[in-house]
Amino acid sequence: MQKNILLLFVAILIFACKPEVKNDGESAILYGNIEKHVAELASDKYKGRAPMSDAEPLVLDYLSTQMKQIGLEGANKGSYFQEVPILSITSKLSDALDFDTPTGKQSFNKLNEYVAFSQKVEEEMLLQNSEVIFAGFGITAPEFDRDDFAGVDVKGKTIIVFVNDPGYGTSDDYFKGNTMTYYGRWTYKFEEAARRGAKACFIVHETGPAGYPWGVVRNNGETTKLFLDSEDGYKNRCSFEGWITKESAEKLFKACGYNFDELKQKAISKDFNPFELNAKASAKITSTFKKGTSKNVCGLIKGTTKPDEVVVYTAHWDHLGVGTPVNGDSIYNGATDNASAVSWMLEIARAFKSGKQPERSLLFLAVTSEESGLLGSGYYAENPFFPMNKTVACINTDVILFIGKFKDVTVTGYGHSELDNLLAEEAKKQGRYIAQDPNPENGMFFRSDHFPFMKKGVPAIFAKGYIEAESYGKEKTLELISDYWENTYHKPTDEYHAETADLNGLVQDAKLFYNVGLRLANSVAWPVWNNGSEFKAVREQSLEH
Repeated sequence: MQKNILLLFVAILIFACKPEVKNDGESAILYGNIEKHVAELASDKYKGRAPMSDAEPLVLDYLSTQMKQIGLEGANKGSYFQEVPILSITSKLSDALDFDTPTGKQSFNKLNEYVAFSQKVEEEMLLQNSEVIFAGFGITAPEFDRDDFAGVDVKGKTIIVFVNDPGYGTSDDYFKGNTMTYYGRWTYKFEEAARRGAKACFIVHETGPAGYPWGVVRNNGETTKLFLDSEDGYKNRCSFEGWITKESAEKLFKACGYNFDELKQKAISKDFNPFELNAKASAKITSTFKKGTSKNVCGLIKGTTKPDEVVVYTAHWDHLGVGTPVNGDSIYNGATDNASAVSWMLEIARAFKSGKQPERSLLFLAVTSEESGLLGSGYYAENPFFPMNKTVACINTDVILFIGKFKDVTVTGYGHSELDNLLAEEAKKQGRYIAQDPNPENGMFFRSDHFPFMKKGVPAIFAKGYIEAESYGKEKTLELISDYWENTYHKPTDEYHAETADLNGLVQDAKLFYNVGLRLANSVAWPVWNNGSEFKAVREQSLEH
């Protein structure tokens, strides 16, 4: 162990003291190139870039052609593609989710008041008079001395849980305060419900702690959903994984003799215990299934002296495709989410090809199915071209707003690794400062394609200009951010309009992260996790092999 610590210390010194490499490719990064990619990928031609849709071949052709023209090699043994096995599930919900309560039936209409889905490969799933348990936040976290299932058997039953975790809106000394932990993510809650054997799990939606309005949940209601294919047909998942609105929860709790706010305070309490709600739930899901493949698109620049070591850039190419019409528009173009970041990555790749070839390899990975749960990046992390203990770092971005240059570089998941220091050094050269995510309760740290790498122990950067645009100032920028999440995110309004968009922030970030990658690619050091990061032990163990 002492030897490993010594090696890490030496690596840090080498990393910090190595002379800067001349930024000989930065000047190649051009506004016009980035705009070309954004305008193309966000156009109606690609129908919202849904994986496994008729539009996917068009997206794959465009991205692979651009990589070829840039001069990247096919990263997968000469191929520009990595096949990702996908299970497509299209479900229809019963018109209502019904609860029989002591004061009568409460019926919640689909999409407007409840949404549900299932990963199970079963054509019909029924919830029939299922006993209902209120399980707080649906969390089992020994390190926080928390078990929302203590003393209650939820096997075969329906559980109701709050979104986020008990730290939200409370002091920083419980969980992580307003910074969402993985326990607060909806994905975790469904996973834990399944581990407990629950038949159904419904999360109570609230815009603040969820990080997005009900409209985002609604728009994903009866759409086709994608999952990585599973040999066992996800037989151990809950039959119903869903959401109910806050207003619906208020009605349900009241019908069972409880007050919403009082139950919320009970759930937040460190000594919370779950209990039966004296209600029975009924609903139905019918599903059809299709198996197929989507593809990651991958280009490579081989390193000159350490070609077996790699720095990875990631950006997801997919969006939501064609969905529920909003004001007559059903194409969810995804200009900011995520044509922006794909364009950012392509231009960084072109910058590297315009400069001196790096010592370490560089992988540019445009992944599929991020919107379905990080499927493409998750699949790559399990089936990498370079072993994870040879992967130096992952540099990722997502959802870049078109409001010009930024004074800040906002880091989501700040404090996990020494990459923050490297980023701060490069940001300072642009006259910018490092900021932390202003909305850590959104759990964005767990919602983009760096996360599968981090779970494998690879240090990652997830950052962008965000909270202080030069042209608007911080207060106005934060207003624009709020408006974006309310009116643009995951809606057909996420389109590219050349007459109003200002992509200089994208250019600025492309130059910044080119320089960060350049230093990593020409270093002999391995950036390390900070003490206290849950990913540190995974990395240290992998480097021993």
